[in-house]
Amino acid sequence: MTNKDFIEKLSRRTGFEKDEVKELSASLIQVLLGEIANGNSVTIHGLGVFEPREKASRKMFNPTSKTYIVVPPKTTLCYKMSAALKDKLNME
Repeated sequence: MTNKDFIEKLSRRTGFEKDEVKELSASLIQVLLGEIANGNSVTIHGLGVFEPREKASRKMFNPTSKTYIVVPPKTTLCYKMSAALKDKLNME
């Protein structure tokens, strides 16, 4: 599903205009990204938890040059699926 399809489907389901849904969707994403960028986790009931995590620096071996390189620490995004979503996906 593309963003355009998502907006159309949400517009039909809620009765709001497409432009309103598009603006609301963009605002939701901006708030989500802003909170994660500030180091906060975001929980959306029925969907899951988005949480930034720090990965420590580590040494890796480069087989081409046969040398070790140090990979600097970085922040990654972890997602934990909610139990409700997990149940819905595994429904038989």
